[in-house]
Amino acid sequence: MEKFSSHDATPAGTEVSGAGGSGRPVIVGGCPRSGTTLLRSMLNSHPHLAVPHETAFIVPLYRKRDAFGDFGDPENRRKVGEWIVKNKKSRSERLKATPEELIQAVVLAPPTMGSMLAACFALNARNQGKPRWGDKRPSHAWNLNAVFDLFPDAQYVNVVRDPRACAASMNRVGWSWGGVESATEMWQRAIVSAEAWRRKLPEDQFFDVRYEELVADPKAVLGEVCAFLGLDPAGIDSMLDYHQDPDRPTGTPFKEISNPVSTDSVNSWEERLTGTDLALIEEIVGEEMRRIGYELTGNGIPVPKDRMKEFRRIRSNRSKQIRKRRLVEVKRMITYRRPSADQTRAEA
Repeated sequence: MEKFSSHDATPAGTEVSGAGGSGRPVIVGGCPRSGTTLLRSMLNSHPHLAVPHETAFIVPLYRKRDAFGDFGDPENRRKVGEWIVKNKKSRSERLKATPEELIQAVVLAPPTMGSMLAACFALNARNQGKPRWGDKRPSHAWNLNAVFDLFPDAQYVNVVRDPRACAASMNRVGWSWGGVESATEMWQRAIVSAEAWRRKLPEDQFFDVRYEELVADPKAVLGEVCAFLGLDPAGIDSMLDYHQDPDRPTGTPFKEISNPVSTDSVNSWEERLTGTDLALIEEIVGEEMRRIGYELTGNGIPVPKDRMKEFRRIRSNRSKQIRKRRLVEVKRMITYRRPSADQTRAEA
């Protein structure tokens, strides 16, 4: 993976296909606490794009797409709609639509999982008077196979932040689920997945946003994001006022979203992580950090064997889960022959 910058992800003068309000889905992902919520809030503040605060039903339903029967039957599509609105983990209440509206949108959608999911997000956008929809969830970064199977023409915005800052932030809000070791594993997995898809996709479908650059010069970076997505640059001023949105996420993990963009947290990891924490992170992902352009502290502190052992245990367990999930998906691909892709765009 070469060193990159949000300022050079799309070469100057490149005509981005699909630009100009094409209506293509906008998907945002990245390691947790990398700045995906900040970027989502900015994007949602554009007058032509609706990106709800984190939902959680796209990937779970993709993995269950063979459990509802033939989607040519409206009653089976209704089952999908009811799953979305009744499953508390789906967070469908974050969409600007009633449960009845969501179910009806799913029932009326073309008979593919991608179409039914797109109908929910399109309804959310339409109810806000916006022509285009998106979705943000950090874990999209390592589920891009599902994202692009469902929405083949989606545009993916990949948010990258210093792994030391991600780990410190996850620890601060209680999201580390295993400390710095777990946070480092998530960051590495997100980076590896993003690199694989960056190589696969055309330039108009993958765009990197560096958190540090976004907060240092938000107007410039948002200008490039808008150019990539084909959004009217006249909406940038509204995007910079994201913190005034009454529907912005609240609570301890998102308190920064209530304030204008700031660089205050860029180097806060220096005070929040121990020397051993830093040595551990840099030992594990130092190569990726150097390639992206993050400087290592090189503090020379030896990494305790028990901490490396814990990291390897976490990575091994996660690898086993991924292999098991892939095996299930391979079997599903053999037995489930119906298309998954959104057909509403093809019909537009």
